[in-house]
Amino acid sequence: MKKYIILIFSLIISFNLSAQKKHKIDIQVKGLQDTSLILGYHYGSKKMIADTVFLDSKGRGTVQGDSLLNPGIYLVLTPEMKFFEIIIDSDQEFKVTTDTTDLFSNIKIEGSEENDVFHAYQEKNAELNKTRKPLIEKLRHYYSVDTTDFSKKQLTTRRDSISILREEIENINQKRIAYEQNIIKKHPQSLLASVLNTMSELEIPDYPRDEEGNITDSLFKYNYLRKHYFDKVDLSDNRLLRTPVYEMKIDQYFDRELIQIPDSIIPEVNRLLDRIIMQEKQGYEGKMYYNTLHHLFMKYQNPKYMGFDNIFVYLMEQYYLKDKIPERLINDTAYITQIEDRYKKMSKNRIGVTAPDLLLYSNKDTWVKMNSVEAEITILYFYDIDCGHCKKLIPEWHTLYTENNLREKGVETFYIYTQTDMDKWKEFIKEKNLNSSGIHVFDPYQNTNFRTLYDIYSTPVAYILDKNKKIVAKRLPPETILDVVHHELGIEDKE
Repeated sequence: MKKYIILIFSLIISFNLSAQKKHKIDIQVKGLQDTSLILGYHYGSKKMIADTVFLDSKGRGTVQGDSLLNPGIYLVLTPEMKFFEIIIDSDQEFKVTTDTTDLFSNIKIEGSEENDVFHAYQEKNAELNKTRKPLIEKLRHYYSVDTTDFSKKQLTTRRDSISILREEIENINQKRIAYEQNIIKKHPQSLLASVLNTMSELEIPDYPRDEEGNITDSLFKYNYLRKHYFDKVDLSDNRLLRTPVYEMKIDQYFDRELIQIPDSIIPEVNRLLDRIIMQEKQGYEGKMYYNTLHHLFMKYQNPKYMGFDNIFVYLMEQYYLKDKIPERLINDTAYITQIEDRYKKMSKNRIGVTAPDLLLYSNKDTWVKMNSVEAEITILYFYDIDCGHCKKLIPEWHTLYTENNLREKGVETFYIYTQTDMDKWKEFIKEKNLNSSGIHVFDPYQNTNFRTLYDIYSTPVAYILDKNKKIVAKRLPPETILDVVHHELGIEDKE
């Protein structure tokens, strides 16, 4: 008898487990018929497609499968490119009904408490935003008004009105925070709670002060932010990867909260990745770890700011080239070869490194070793005669160079032609009257490897070198090059 009980109990467990390993979501959109919907999901700032839902003549369809969908915030997209959102987490068998007259307001959920809570939160948020919007507009109006001719009474009235508006807006914010905290308290393990914690703003204490009220640590708030910014983010919760909030949190931290220099950013990269490894407990195979590393890798591969390629090089040297990545990537030789090639192109021409030397042929029919030419500042301008942008910028720099007497001030320019047509090249120099400035050179046999050494994948490209031939700036337009040159030479009073 005992054996039968054990057998029946095992079958029940087995049945429950198999029942849990599938998804079945019924969707009805009234007002649509004989068409299809797209089930997508957020993946950071991207929107990815998970499945297609075919609707019948009554607007009903089902998305289902024998495996669970990856948890996240999903979108149901109509043919008119309108959408509503649902949460897919532990509840993966439920029904959603809505109407094309208002997809969001008409949503009804059956069989998913997670989505009941999520939709109620969305409605509350929309309600609070509706109340807040006119107050924000009034506040903007008060700040935009020219108060030059205001009387003392008008200024007092304006100040009081601003104070009242700010207080009302803060009250609305506190209501939102209280509502979110209630969700977190009641549903602490839910995806929505994890999302809300990630979105929450850090409360930073005031500066420490002495007995007389003087600030004793001017960097206190900045250091506190660095230490505690991710305190409320569950860095082991890979469900956050299929939401827009985690990537947004990362970007806000590295783009807006930190001092925007590589020496400030690089330690924070290490701090964050170490923290993820500690929380996720999956080493380099963890999804949160690798997705965060990959996002930062892509972010700084083509950086927005000059000098930030140093961060990309650091990531390559300290993580990718040291095999601190998932094993499947280590074994992907094609991928590793590709990123190593990009690394080689960027590592040789970073800000602060000595510019690779080049032996080039000049239009004076002599060979010139670039780094042997002494100058206070050296400008390298890579260009192609058939490049429309080059035809504009090369003469523009030539004009600035000559009008500002830069050669007399110790500035030398190498105009480096990237192709091999010597006759065409010399004709271009003559036509644009460029002989009076700089050294005109090219690589006739294309054997200096300058494209890799200087990352020349398009033209024009400019580099600025100091007297020791170290790179101080690159990829700048002519007028900005002139500003940098004047700064390096210590010339402040310029037109």
